Amino acid sequence: MKTGIITGCSRGIGFATAKLLTESQAYEIIGTSTSGKHPISKSNFRCCQLDLSDSKSIHNFVQALGEVQLDFLINNAGILLERWDEPTVNIQQLRDTFNVNLFGTIELTEKLLPKMNPGGHIINVTSDWGSFSETGFDEYQPHYKMSKSALNMYTKLLAERLADKNTIVSSLDPGWTQTDMGGKEASRKPEEVATDILNLLEGDVISGQFWHQGKIREW
Repeated sequence: MKTGIITGCSRGIGFATAKLLTESQAYEIIGTSTSGKHPISKSNFRCCQLDLSDSKSIHNFVQALGEVQLDFLINNAGILLERWDEPTVNIQQLRDTFNVNLFGTIELTEKLLPKMNPGGHIINVTSDWGSFSETGFDEYQPHYKMSKSALNMYTKLLAERLADKNTIVSSLDPGWTQTDMGGKEASRKPEEVATDILNLLEGDVISGQFWHQGKIREW
């Protein structure tokens, strides 16, 4: 059985991924949400409270794991605070976005590294908006885009650091997905992205790459 953490799994991509993985007894999932609540009721699933903007919450979560060893970590939790058509940088929104999407995600990951089993896999859910090769690039959503581009760099750096430990580190671009963030008009369903994540976990993949729908894409 493989044991792993999925952050932000009370809805959207995180929820779909937790639901998919818990269909198999080959996986034991520890989910997180800011409230600690979750609608999934499976013997191989439990949900814990975690606020990525709060270092104390991150510390308490990691301590509560006890002696658990991990085979994978899916850093899915993230926030988008600005309006879709807002190009102006708001420093407070920038700080708040980075606190969750980057600083909190990195702090959690670093604290969990000692618990990762050899051959483990860390997947950072980023975005096409965090790429420098984005088609139709525009000036909107600056805080979110900067946070995800920085998280992509963390993927590359961490992959180099962990190469000797045979730990795979990946970024995943889910595409435009029907979530609270993406809206109902998006072209992809969360269940499709969950399948992409499962395929990454079960595949023989190259570390330090940016993935989209099963293929390596440009940064």
